Amino acid sequence: MKPFIAAVLLLALAFAGLSPASAATRTATDPFVAEVLRLTNLYRAQNGLSKVVWNQNAGNVAQQWSEELNTRINKNKLDMEKIHRSGYGSKEIPRGFDWYTENIAINHSARDVVDWWMDSPAHRAGLLSPNATDIGIGYMKTTHKDWYGMSVAVANIAGYASTRAKLPPHPGMIRASFQHGDIAAVDSGGNLYVYDSAKGHDLYKRRYIANGFKGVAQVEVADWNADGVLDLVVRWKSGKLTAHFGKATGGLQKAATIGSSGWGNYDVTVTAWKQADTYPTLLARNTVTGRLYHYANPAGLKHGSRTDLGKGWKSLSIFSADIDGDAKMDVVAKTTTGQLKLYRSNGAGKFVSESRKIIAPSGWNTMKHLSMIQNHLGDGKTGLLARDSRGNLYHYPILANKLGKRAVIGVGGWETLTIGS
Repeated sequence: MKPFIAAVLLLALAFAGLSPASAATRTATDPFVAEVLRLTNLYRAQNGLSKVVWNQNAGNVAQQWSEELNTRINKNKLDMEKIHRSGYGSKEIPRGFDWYTENIAINHSARDVVDWWMDSPAHRAGLLSPNATDIGIGYMKTTHKDWYGMSVAVANIAGYASTRAKLPPHPGMIRASFQHGDIAAVDSGGNLYVYDSAKGHDLYKRRYIANGFKGVAQVEVADWNADGVLDLVVRWKSGKLTAHFGKATGGLQKAATIGSSGWGNYDVTVTAWKQADTYPTLLARNTVTGRLYHYANPAGLKHGSRTDLGKGWKSLSIFSADIDGDAKMDVVAKTTTGQLKLYRSNGAGKFVSESRKIIAPSGWNTMKHLSMIQNHLGDGKTGLLARDSRGNLYHYPILANKLGKRAVIGVGGWETLTIGS
C-alpha cells in the first residue's frame, strides 16, 4: 500500500498537500530550511532514529506548493477542505519511494513549525517514522495582513531503499517485524513467521514472530494505524477481524478488534481506496452474495461505515494495486476463465465507468493466492505476489497497465501456509 499521513489543524496550522509552479529554489543551506532539518533530525535522534537526508528534488516540489498556498492566501482563496491535490504530491516527488508522507504548517518560525508537527500525532508519526530517509522542505513568508507575517512551510518526507542502504541502522531501535517487501506466513500450528525479501530470489529464510494464530483465514500486512510501523490485519475463520499492531522494536502488540463478528463470508483486501483517507481501508467481497463493499477506517482501529460498490463479484478473486500509474488504487479481478481484468478507480471511492481492460489474457486459474506486494525487489516499486496450486510462489513486477516478467521466489511447500503481503 502506497503508504501516507495527513491531518489539518487550524491556525498555528498543520496541513498536508503539494503543487507545481515555483520560481524560488530553497536549498539545505537556507537558514529557515536548515533549522527545520536540524530540529527534525534532533527529534529523530532523541527517539532513537537515524537522520533523514536532504533531497533537493523533493525540496523543489515542497517549495512549489508553499508558493501556491501563499498565492491562495493573498487572494483570500485558501480553502482548508481543498488544500490537497491529487496524490498528495506523490506523483511529483522522485519515484521509487516505499513510504511517503507530507506535513504542512503555517506558523512564525522554523521551531514553531516543527514543534507544531511534533504536537500533532499524525504529523509526529510522519516525522519520526523509521521508514523515512529523505526530506524536502519549502516555505514562503506571508504578506497578507491577516496572517501576521507567518511562513507557509511544507515538508515532503519519503523512504527510499537506495538511501536506506547508505544510512546507519537506527541506533535506538531493533528492526520492526515487518518491512515493505516481506511476506507474512502462518503454518498449520498457528505459528506466525516473516519471510524477509530476498530481492526476487528464493525465500528460504524465515523469522519466527509469534504463535496463537491457529484458525486464521486470511492475513494482510499493512500500516493499519498509520504510525509508520507495519501491522498485521487478520480475518479469522470464526468471523472476527483483528489488527495486530507492529512494534518499532519488533514483535506485535495484543490483538485489537476491527470487527467483532460476521466476517467469515468475506474476502478482504487492505488498500488506500480513497486518496483523501488518512488510514488504509478495507475492500470486502461477500463470497455468498457476490457484493463488494468498501469499509472506512476512521481512526486506525475499528472499521467505520460501508459503501456498496456493486454486485457480480462472487466468482471473482481480487487484489488492489495502482495498475495504471495514476496514484489511484485499482482492483484487479481473476475471472473464471483465468483472465486478470482491471477495474480502475477515480481515487474518490468509485470505479471509472469504462470497458474493462484485460491485463493478462489467460492461465491465471492455477493461481490460488494473489496480493499486492510493495518493494519486494528493493526498488520501491509495486508487484504482485502469486502462489499456484503446486505451492510455488512468484513475484510479478507491476508495470503500466500490465505485468512484467515473473521471478520464482519459492518452490513447493507454500500451499500449506496462509500468506499475506
